[in-house]
Amino acid sequence: MSQKARMPSRQTKWILVIIAIGLIAIFVSYKTELSNVCSIRQLNIAGDEKKYEQTKDPQFCDALNSRISQFNDECKSNVEELDCG
Repeated sequence: MSQKARMPSRQTKWILVIIAIGLIAIFVSYKTELSNVCSIRQLNIAGDEKKYEQTKDPQFCDALNSRISQFNDECKSNVEELDCG
């Protein structure tokens, strides 16, 4: 049996390398860019505001207000903070 039959061709190796690099680039892009998009962050905050309305958990409210404040600073927005009292 020849050795060439068992080893993937050079072209196949390059295709696999390119696919791997592409997948890594997509993953890094997703983690760094999409998680910081202001509209997505605002939707997450709105969802958490609904959760707070159901639970009325003061610790959750404080954490959410911190996120709202940070969001307002970073995204040049004016989302109103919650009244935790």
